Amino acid sequence: MKDKILSLINNTAAGVAGAAIFLLLAFALHIGGLGNQAAAPAQPAQTGAAAPREFTQASAPPAGTTMNAEQIFQKYGDSAVEVDSTFQAQGGEGGFFNTGQQPAQEGVGSGFVASKDGYILTNAHVVANTGDIQQGGFGGSPAEKASKVQVKFRDGKTAQAQVVGYDLTSSDVAVLKVDPKGLNLVPAVLGDSDQLKVGEPVVAIGSPFGVYSSSLTAGVVSAVNRTVESPQQGFTINNAIQTDAAINRGNSGGPLFNSRGEVIGLNEQIATTSGGSEGVGFAVPINIAKKVEAQIIKTGHVQYAFMGVVGQTVDKDLAKTQALSVDHGALLTEVQSGSPADKAGLKQGDIITAIDSQTMNSMEDITAYLVQKKPGDKIKVTYTRGKDSHDTDLTLGQRPTG
Repeated sequence: MKDKILSLINNTAAGVAGAAIFLLLAFALHIGGLGNQAAAPAQPAQTGAAAPREFTQASAPPAGTTMNAEQIFQKYGDSAVEVDSTFQAQGGEGGFFNTGQQPAQEGVGSGFVASKDGYILTNAHVVANTGDIQQGGFGGSPAEKASKVQVKFRDGKTAQAQVVGYDLTSSDVAVLKVDPKGLNLVPAVLGDSDQLKVGEPVVAIGSPFGVYSSSLTAGVVSAVNRTVESPQQGFTINNAIQTDAAINRGNSGGPLFNSRGEVIGLNEQIATTSGGSEGVGFAVPINIAKKVEAQIIKTGHVQYAFMGVVGQTVDKDLAKTQALSVDHGALLTEVQSGSPADKAGLKQGDIITAIDSQTMNSMEDITAYLVQKKPGDKIKVTYTRGKDSHDTDLTLGQRPTG
């Protein structure tokens, strides 16, 4: 697979005055560039039959512990690993000198040891190719899991890894499992990303370009609570950490450490105008990753609450052009038949303005709120239909996995 790049490309076209800014979402932070890889049906988030369910996390450092970049590397440099993925060759067009098979695709990312038991965390897009599941959960094809995953350790040892499970939608987190026998596993300590402050120092360790393994870069937390696109189209990752620590191709899934030597994020994507690191990188908060990890280790997959709607953010411009009665919220463009939203009486054209009395200014607000819920939870949805406001009780279902 490829690491994810949010690319802001300046392009001056003939006959057009000035430069136009284009947003390009690409998964290209892996050596081998898998942009042309064809997705084949496969079951996402599968649990191997022999996957053990024990998990022993490393102990937190003593209160008041502070380390510089060198000390963090000396203590936890062995925690960071390189993750090499191979995707099954796909059938091709028949023809002269054509075997009917496209060559297997390969890519590289990073990760880190999460426990002595052999669990390793990385980005889901390192070990899985996206399908076409929609935000509303309407049909689509499933993701494709790597047919082979190999983990390389700093001491030169390698191990085949089982993909225990992954989530390409709202976290971009995957859990791998290696047999710990014969390996000197150094588990990283998982911190608390909710305690991060803008300006505090951070360190990233990974394998940029799949060549420079165990590389360290240092920087600060540039911002918190960012919302970034997830690998799966139509989904977002909330509360992402922004950092100026250099992140390059191959760094995806690697650890982002705070000054206590705790992992507070998984490096996930960059914003760039050149295709390279320009000091704006994003990491998945470790608090999100821990929740996903726990579910995957227990069940092999992640459960997300599900309403069964597709919506469009309402702003003042949309309200004016469509003569809407409100200028905020989410205009429902689709309501799945038989979904929790359908059963609660919501219809296409309704505008959700609040959930549980909390104002929803956008579709992203609704997505962020639902991520905190679980299937079976009950919520109160406030919506407008025409000029009238209504409340309805809704029991959340489970988001389809494809």
